[in-house]
Amino acid sequence: MNRGGGCKILLIDYVIQESKIEKHTVTVNIPDSDGINQEVTKTVPGKVLAFKFKKIIKTFVMGEEEKYLFEKKKDKDGNPTDVDAEFYTFTGSKIMIDQALNDFSPADLPCPTVIQQFQGKDGKTYTKFT
Repeated sequence: MNRGGGCKILLIDYVIQESKIEKHTVTVNIPDSDGINQEVTKTVPGKVLAFKFKKIIKTFVMGEEEKYLFEKKKDKDGNPTDVDAEFYTFTGSKIMIDQALNDFSPADLPCPTVIQQFQGKDGKTYTKFT
């Protein structure tokens, strides 16, 4: 079930890296000096998707091309400037990490996309690029 219209962004850059917070315990088979596999439990970092983006406030269609109005940086008094604001965030969303690995590449950037939140049948919420 869709939980809202989502947030339209211009995805500028991203990187998938090891999380400094989320860790997983895994069991692996490692051969000992006699060549016999031994089960060893290890703690490994989870993955995190860090990305840079601009918030799209309005989309204009000019012929077959889209143009965008972005959220602007604010001055010291909180007033918008003429400079587009850039944002950075990260997520451990396995769906979004999988999309970044399989559905697009840095060569596709920058690209407009929407981040939406959905609710699964189990009641849990998840986010994905749409």
